[in-house]
Amino acid sequence: MLASGIFLEGMAGHADALRNDLRGFILAGGASRRMGRDKAQIPWGGGTLLTHAIEQMEPVASEVSIVGTLTAENLAVPVLTDKIPGLGPLAGIHSALSRSTSDWNLILAVDLPLVTPELLAWIADFRVVASQTAIVPRVSSRLQPLCAIYHRKILPQIDQALVRRESSIRRLLERLGTRIIEEDQLIASGFAPEMLFNVNTPEDLERARAIAKSMNG
Repeated sequence: MLASGIFLEGMAGHADALRNDLRGFILAGGASRRMGRDKAQIPWGGGTLLTHAIEQMEPVASEVSIVGTLTAENLAVPVLTDKIPGLGPLAGIHSALSRSTSDWNLILAVDLPLVTPELLAWIADFRVVASQTAIVPRVSSRLQPLCAIYHRKILPQIDQALVRRESSIRRLLERLGTRIIEEDQLIASGFAPEMLFNVNTPEDLERARAIAKSMNG
């Protein structure tokens, strides 16, 4: 029993060390034209998509911040404005990394309501064994760069892309050393690919609610 207790205590300490090495940033989204309203303020669970994202991120990262322009007040985490507005999520990642005090940073878009702390922690743990500077899941043959982790050392490459007014995250990832987490790895570890379903339209929102209901029994 004593040996088991020491082992568990050591594992807990290892988890805390990993968490302390990681900062989290939630991208609050832009104009949400396809949704027709601010996605961050859409009701979800007992709060909004934004407060839900914060709740999923907090157990995983040592510090959580929001990147974007918000109308919400009284949030328990800092809100950072985009340094370079109008260039989409890549500019949001730039704002996050340029303000981060951690080498590794977890980026999560506000419109991914089906992720869980367990999934985020699993993705983030790849940084321990990967030599790449970006670690990104791929589901249904599509990269998911807004539920991914990035090393701060890629900031110069993002700077160069934004100077060229090139806002494609996919093109940036092609140039970087990127570790791809494939869909079969997700499934083998007990995670449903639907957990990375993102909500862009009212129809997507209804589908996400249906998936959440089925996942929660």
